[in-house]
Amino acid sequence: MDFNNNNGGDAQFNQAAFQQARMNELFGQIDLLSVDMFAKDFHTGKYCYEIIFNNLNSILITISPKLSSAELEELSKFRHIIRQMFELKPIYKKDDVLNFQGKPSKPKPIPENKNTIEDLLFNYRLYIEIAMDAHGLSNPNKETEGGWD
Repeated sequence: MDFNNNNGGDAQFNQAAFQQARMNELFGQIDLLSVDMFAKDFHTGKYCYEIIFNNLNSILITISPKLSSAELEELSKFRHIIRQMFELKPIYKKDDVLNFQGKPSKPKPIPENKNTIEDLLFNYRLYIEIAMDAHGLSNPNKETEGGWD
């Protein structure tokens, strides 16, 4: 495919199609990572919930030109709250206790913090998807032409 446009005509490709494919890929990754969002990803060394958060932020950046300033402000506040929760509500408590082999003991999970972070990420994604739908950036639904029929 030739991406050069030296004739001053229409572009040879549709950026919206590439953005839609990218968002679809990110949502697919989010769904896979959500199976155990508190596990560590071996490729990045990060917890899956951190990657989910980064993927949601990438989607937000992609759709941001279509959002109103009020929507952007609301999502920005939401993003900030989640980032604060990552710092204020760690999902594991590290002890300075050594196990019988003289190695640091495994961190203990903090279920209420896990629940808080899981709920925040769920609501963040939901808000992003509602905003996408409101601006025609999601899949067709039953009410739109080409929907569920």
